[in-house]
Amino acid sequence: MVKCIFAEEFIIIRRAPSKVQFIARHNEFYFQFQKLANNYNQIVKVVNAHFSNIAIPHQIAMLEQRTRELKALSIEILNLAKQAKE
Repeated sequence: MVKCIFAEEFIIIRRAPSKVQFIARHNEFYFQFQKLANNYNQIVKVVNAHFSNIAIPHQIAMLEQRTRELKALSIEILNLAKQAKE
């Protein structure tokens, strides 16, 4: 109101509900991605530090599964970002 009275230019910001939902969903995916990446790093550290040659193949299989999950989640995040551009 004060800016109108003094004839200063002002900007009106409108929130689109779809964009708010998109941002919330994008943030959720981002945090999931961070959690998976953190688990991935922890597995690598544990495999290198504590496991013998017998246990390593099992741990590597778990690591591969986490890598697949990371890849799927990152693809979903990219698709969601592309949808937002459109």
